[in-house]
Amino acid sequence: MKLTDKLGGFFTHDKFEAEFRNILKNLHLHIISHESRNSYELANGTASFRFDTTKPRAAYEKNPTDEKLEKIVRRLEKEVATKSRMISFTNGQEFLRLMPMRDKDVRRNMISTDFVEGLKKVVVYTPDDETIFFLDEATLKRWSVPKEVVFSVADRNMCRLLSRAVISEEELPGGLMALEIKIEAETFSSALMLCNDFHSAVKKKFGEKFLVVAPSRENLLVLKNLTNDVIKGLGTVILSEYRKAQNPLTTDVLLFTGQDVQIAGRFSIGHTENRED
Repeated sequence: MKLTDKLGGFFTHDKFEAEFRNILKNLHLHIISHESRNSYELANGTASFRFDTTKPRAAYEKNPTDEKLEKIVRRLEKEVATKSRMISFTNGQEFLRLMPMRDKDVRRNMISTDFVEGLKKVVVYTPDDETIFFLDEATLKRWSVPKEVVFSVADRNMCRLLSRAVISEEELPGGLMALEIKIEAETFSSALMLCNDFHSAVKKKFGEKFLVVAPSRENLLVLKNLTNDVIKGLGTVILSEYRKAQNPLTTDVLLFTGQDVQIAGRFSIGHTENRED
């Protein structure tokens, strides 16, 4: 490449940056800091929050349309409304939810507790059960609310989601009985297993002990009568879902009882063999 071409590229006007700053101006948002090309800290006089433009920038630069810009506007409006409510525990508690996450994905400032080996229960908040924000230590400190209270409220909200779920029973090949639990908020499908009412809801259909697989955040299946004949096929499906998932969770088979949750079996990422623990 000629030097003149390189210089031309260097001085090219950043159209996305200009459009983004116009959006901020129209929404009365101010830039507190601009740490990198795509990382901003924004404020509106009531609340401040971080906003990453990596994905919207890539989408806009690939296809610069007004629709892409409008999507950014809607997202910013949603975040402003949510963060403004999260200033206080009283106003923000209805947004609290629980989310299962792999141990290695949990960051230090998240509000979390152990769920079962390899998985943690994390407190998040959402304005629409689609967009997810992680509750952090700074917010908890500002609220002056103990972690136990936050987990309790988040659990209550998850139980409400579960109460609106459609639970259907199906017999799969090999005599395997399965329960599918559907909610409008697909993002929180696997999170239903975290709430206190989950065991009692499933117990009505499958009894005291049952198995659960949750290969991704969006997939949850409750099983009964799992036999050796169907284990290999089950493992193939779980591993396939786990590998292709945007939010992979676990390849373990979880055993729920009235007392606790244990790992009943595990499918190795590199194999389709089941190992009993």
